Amino acid sequence: MEITLVSIITILILAFIQNVSFTIVSRSRNRDNKKYHIIAAFFSNTIWFLTFRELVTADMNFALFIPYVVGTVIGSVTGMYISMWVEKLLLAESDGHLKEKKDAELVEKIEKISKDIFLNLLPAELRQNIQE
Repeated sequence: MEITLVSIITILILAFIQNVSFTIVSRSRNRDNKKYHIIAAFFSNTIWFLTFRELVTADMNFALFIPYVVGTVIGSVTGMYISMWVEKLLLAESDGHLKEKKDAELVEKIEKISKDIFLNLLPAELRQNIQE
């Protein structure tokens, strides 16, 4: 299969999003917010599947190695910053079970905001299925 500029850019973008989502899910599993982790895991695994599918479709051509690595490295760093922002928004902490519980009403409001943010990132069909 011939590698085109479109396939290189596609892999670069997918790899970037893949590692943003992987970094977020990696951090979320160490936080005290299960809903955050469920949403992050769904997003991460969906993007991984799409990236792997694109690589297989391109016969895992070695010409895609550089855009893949560049995308994943930049995505990992970006994902760290996004995750830190979301964690502040959710008041999600590591070892949160060892600390005093937060005001339940405030946490509920923040979880609703975060759910709305993540749901708006999903295609309309998936968003409708999740909300039902």
